[in-house]
Amino acid sequence: MAANKSKEERQHQILEAALEVFVKKGYSETRMSDIVDKSGLSKGAIYHYYNSKRDLFLSLIDHWETHTFPDFYSKDDEKSASEILRGFVSEIIDTFQNRKYVFLAELEFWALSNRDEEIRSRTKQLYAKILSLFEKVIQKGISDGEFDIIDPKKSALVIMTSLQGVIWFTIFEHQDFTVEEYLNDVMDQMILGFKQPLKKLELK
Repeated sequence: MAANKSKEERQHQILEAALEVFVKKGYSETRMSDIVDKSGLSKGAIYHYYNSKRDLFLSLIDHWETHTFPDFYSKDDEKSASEILRGFVSEIIDTFQNRKYVFLAELEFWALSNRDEEIRSRTKQLYAKILSLFEKVIQKGISDGEFDIIDPKKSALVIMTSLQGVIWFTIFEHQDFTVEEYLNDVMDQMILGFKQPLKKLELK
């Protein structure tokens, strides 16, 4: 058990180092030696787990999902849909304050997805899982009578793309409001929209 834990900790150390380096230098400019230096581990230790920079980057996509987008639905299923969504925003804010660079990693995922089929497939799977979690929350809100009858898939996409606005704050400074104000206000507006009765136009 101790050996397994040591292996997991070492892989986590490598992936966190790689995440910071890829964000800072970009995939094309990153060398395995950069990750060796950042991790504090030996070159042999890193190559023991990852055969190449590309292999490490592919593993980083799963690592990013696990440590940035936890399964917020399962652990909060006793709460209302609105509470779950607001709790998720709180987690994003906490990550922004402590590990802001993880959001910039998405830009690397997007950039490489245009040139590498396997990375595109892996990234697509990542977002499919995130969208699925949001769909479950929306469906819960509908089932509980909290939300109006809306399209869960479209609503999930609205949530995900709106919250990705956090990336703006990792690149540019905004003078008018903070990332906390942006994320909380956006989520409040979306929840209000989900709750409002659908307005049907009568065609005459």
